[in-house]
Amino acid sequence: MIRRRTLLTTALAASAVIGLAACSEDGSDPEATGASDAGGGSEGGGPPALSGVTISEDLGAEPTVEFSAPLSISAADAEVVVPGDGATIAEGDTLIWRSLYVDASSGETLQSWWQGAPAGGLQVTADGVGQAAFDVFTTMTVGSRFAMAGWQQDQSGQARALIQVADIDRVVEPLRAEGEPGDPSGDFPAVTLGEDGAPALEGAPEGDPPSETTREELIVGTGDATREGDYLVMHYTGWSWADGKQFDSSWDRGAPFSFVQGNGKVIAGWDQNLLDLPVGSQVMLVVTPADGYGEEGESEHELAGQTLIFVIDVLDAAHRTD
Repeated sequence: MIRRRTLLTTALAASAVIGLAACSEDGSDPEATGASDAGGGSEGGGPPALSGVTISEDLGAEPTVEFSAPLSISAADAEVVVPGDGATIAEGDTLIWRSLYVDASSGETLQSWWQGAPAGGLQVTADGVGQAAFDVFTTMTVGSRFAMAGWQQDQSGQARALIQVADIDRVVEPLRAEGEPGDPSGDFPAVTLGEDGAPALEGAPEGDPPSETTREELIVGTGDATREGDYLVMHYTGWSWADGKQFDSSWDRGAPFSFVQGNGKVIAGWDQNLLDLPVGSQVMLVVTPADGYGEEGESEHELAGQTLIFVIDVLDAAHRTD
């Protein structure tokens, strides 16, 4: 028997929850799969969208999602398929999940962790995901399998009707680096840590910056090593080499930063130099313009031409399926 508890039957800003990436499990563009809005995108009557959807309960296998296509989604819907036996999710938790996304118009699986797509997740805050989604997540427990039906805008701006099924694997913790002290060279500014773990430079850099991007390990963690394709969760702060002034910090925003390692969605200095690091590590990256935002005159970014210093805490690395 499929155990379900309806969590949401009112309209939900699904783009805050259904995080369909710009590629399917085989690396193609989901826009090319022919997904459509399946009549969704507006509030309306009728039964809850997921009432006609059957989802398997075996948490050890890829979910099967069965329905008669096309599935009309007149209002967003969410439900727990299998309750987890972990802790209840709390405000501010950063989640890691394994998920698949199904096109509601055709029943086609667009992307699946079980078929090689990256893991995913989010931080549970009302501002970040919307109040309706926040209310959903804070009723769930770690280990749950949940389903959501809603809409996600593609790169052309078209709303596409999707079903997301995800297994909540864990909450990311701790939210700071923990491990043994590293052995930095002393060539770069020393780093001090606040009570919460947020880093600060003891002084501005001196002398000429390195000609190649350099990595130094400040804290060596004890977790699994990061690898290409990981869904990486991290805290970071960045400073300009030229004057030592801070220009960005996830700590100041109160939210870890996440991305898929090696997908070219961040600067090359991160993609290339955050591999083979035990989770829990803290590293300093001194990133050249070529590995950052480009040389001055070649890029319009405000940091073009600058060597940048980042201190990064590697909080979690969710691997693709083996």
